Amino acid sequence: MSCDTPQARTDDRWGRPSEGLLYALGYPSVWLVFLIFPIAGTFASDAPLGWRILSLIALGVFAVAYAASWWFTRPFRSLGPTGNTFAWALVLAALSAATYPAIGLSTMGTGPFLIASLTFKLRPRIFIPSVLALVLVYVGLAVWAGPPLSYWVPPMMLGSTFLMAGISLMIDREDRSRQLTHELDLARQRESIGRDVHDLLGHSLTVITLKTELARKLVDRDPGKAAAELDEVLELSRQALGEVRATVGQLRTPAWSSQVAATRTALRAARIEAKLPPAVVEIPEEQKPLLAWCLREAVTNVIRHSRASTCVVEAGPGRLTVTDDGDGDPAQFRHGNGLTGMRERVEAAGGSLTVTPNPDSSDSTGTRLEITLP
Repeated sequence: MSCDTPQARTDDRWGRPSEGLLYALGYPSVWLVFLIFPIAGTFASDAPLGWRILSLIALGVFAVAYAASWWFTRPFRSLGPTGNTFAWALVLAALSAATYPAIGLSTMGTGPFLIASLTFKLRPRIFIPSVLALVLVYVGLAVWAGPPLSYWVPPMMLGSTFLMAGISLMIDREDRSRQLTHELDLARQRESIGRDVHDLLGHSLTVITLKTELARKLVDRDPGKAAAELDEVLELSRQALGEVRATVGQLRTPAWSSQVAATRTALRAARIEAKLPPAVVEIPEEQKPLLAWCLREAVTNVIRHSRASTCVVEAGPGRLTVTDDGDGDPAQFRHGNGLTGMRERVEAAGGSLTVTPNPDSSDSTGTRLEITLP
């Protein structure tokens, strides 16, 4: 009853995808077929016609709301991702309660949808106590009502809870594993670069020390030769500095494909819906290092400062845009938060960097960072 974060492009502040709609809506909507049981119960009910009609309408709206809850991830701008998740759960619970006059406690057949809505959208430390409390209420009501509810409600609730919690925890564990793998790769890369820097500086500084000592001895006896030695020292220093900068640059400039993967992991860890381009995208090879570096810096800003629930990245030849639906004011990010260094690098490559309010937001919330290269 869930779907992983859809990697489709979003065109507005609500997190609605304009591409991949069948993927974004189709998977969670498949499970709505199980609403056939409360629908059948409504038709078989002996309740007055008015209550049965209300039950059918409530179940229809429930289906629409459940699908929409996976599509419109942040309808209430004043609430964060967790608040919006609980708000959607309350809407679904109210619609479920509206079927009670017609089908009684059989309305608990909608329970797995509420469990899924909480389990796959919240962090484990939040969804575990929330879902356990919900399941205890359902099981308690079923035991109080007696057969036949006491026969099928507890196993259905407990089974669906363990299944969905297990899947959610596996996804979370996979995210953590990917993050750990990425950090280990970075550690190995730093260690390798550290050895390279040590080797470069060890050799260069040894030669520089020897030549400086020789020049000091020659400064009185043969000033010309001492000057020549110092010139060589200067040249060696410049070469060493260039080699160190080139080596350290490898650490600062990630590969495009690995940076896209790292971005997805980082946004997931921050519980921000990530809508990213594929790792293999038609970007000229000479532009990939700069765009990968800018992607890392821009997404870091989103995670640290925006309080966003969705981050959309679009990339292509000579362009990169990073859009969020957060509460940050673009004016305060024009200078600082890594943007100054980003702008300097982009302009050095002949490109431009602009930071504007999210143009797809009706109330001017959210930020869009756009980079263009020649």
